[in-house]
Amino acid sequence: MASPALFFFLLLVSSTSFLLSASQYLSPPPPTAPPSPPPPPPPPTTPPPPDASQPTLPNPFNGVFRPVSFTNGRGYYRSMAREFLMAHNRIRALVGATPLRWDQHLARYARRWSDQLRSNCTMEHSRGPYGENLFWGTGWDWKATDVVLNWAEEHAFYNPANNSCSPGQVCGHFTQIVWNNTERVGCARVECTGGGVIITCNYDPPGNWVGERPYELAAPGTAA
Repeated sequence: MASPALFFFLLLVSSTSFLLSASQYLSPPPPTAPPSPPPPPPPPTTPPPPDASQPTLPNPFNGVFRPVSFTNGRGYYRSMAREFLMAHNRIRALVGATPLRWDQHLARYARRWSDQLRSNCTMEHSRGPYGENLFWGTGWDWKATDVVLNWAEEHAFYNPANNSCSPGQVCGHFTQIVWNNTERVGCARVECTGGGVIITCNYDPPGNWVGERPYELAAPGTAA
């Protein structure tokens, strides 16, 4: 017959086995909830409608005017002068301004000033008696059409309703191009010593007078 101590030991082992086995039948922990799906992307924003007070000038050179390349050789100066003049007058025609004439004196003035800037291509105005637009670009293959259209793109920052530029923006190159009282233009292009080109155009009579409009606004329902 087993002693009381042995019986107690067998009972303890049996109880321990039961506890270990019973743990297999306990209810499993509830499954964790799946992560929440990411929020849907925001709907695409609709760009605001264009400001009706801003002028809309199409590119006047699309399919109409073929730029003349700046290459040395016969007819270089005449081609360059013609391209500068045509580019200006196409922009002016869009707002109803009178065409400009090419002026040799202004072209020589622009060349002399550009020569003074060529050592470091400094964008500094001559502060002479004429209106003046300056352009600097890297590389050398800049065409007159490219330069004039670059200036004309400032039309987006000119508000004809109050005759001013948008805050923090520049529009004086554009307003000088289309200044109705300006009659003559002359331009020059030089290659800078350190690379790039600088282009100067001078205008007479000069524009951009404070308090005056560059051109007359067309009456509602009429063309400019």
